[in-house]
Amino acid sequence: MSAATSKILHLLKQQGPTPLPPLAEALSLTTMGVRQHLHKLEEQGLVDYEDRRQGPGRPSRHWFLSDAGHRQFGDRHQDLSLQLIDGIDTLFGAEGLNRLIEHRFHQQKALYLETLRSAKSLPERLQMLAQLRHQEGYMARVIECDQGWLLVEDHCPICAAAERCRGLCQQELALFRAVLGEKVEVTRSEHLLEQGSRCAYQVTPTAAASSSGPDSDS
Repeated sequence: MSAATSKILHLLKQQGPTPLPPLAEALSLTTMGVRQHLHKLEEQGLVDYEDRRQGPGRPSRHWFLSDAGHRQFGDRHQDLSLQLIDGIDTLFGAEGLNRLIEHRFHQQKALYLETLRSAKSLPERLQMLAQLRHQEGYMARVIECDQGWLLVEDHCPICAAAERCRGLCQQELALFRAVLGEKVEVTRSEHLLEQGSRCAYQVTPTAAASSSGPDSDS
């Protein structure tokens, strides 16, 4: 795979569905050149597209990763993880799975709290959390927004396991709430397993959160 096609895959992973011009600008290539790379990736089954109408005129073609494209980024010993989940479910049932998820939660919470202890402010704490998650393979980053911040994860290295065992996703939301503290409200605004192109978490200071009304925890 060429450097350009590899960069296209990374851009689509980070940005989700994207039209041709921004891709060409990011790669410093002509739109014709990027289109040729995209068609090759489409032939390989790594990307797909949809035409979106945004006002009058011709619809805009947005390119995005296919399932095979997402798998190019790896899934942390996927087969073994699924086998272990199935084995625990068979041997110990739902209670066994719940105990395993709870154990993982407490392990991660202890690790994260120890690492974040040196943070002197909430923004610094968020950046350190994103760095931790990035090191774990989540391609995490923080975006400042009107209500606070977005913790964005462009990749899920445990996606196959999370799809089989949705409790893992629920515990991740609980984990972020636990390590970021009571002065913020954390809600999931995008979910990879619910047709999203990524997972994203809205982090809002509690004063702003109470004034804007309740949000969904899903």
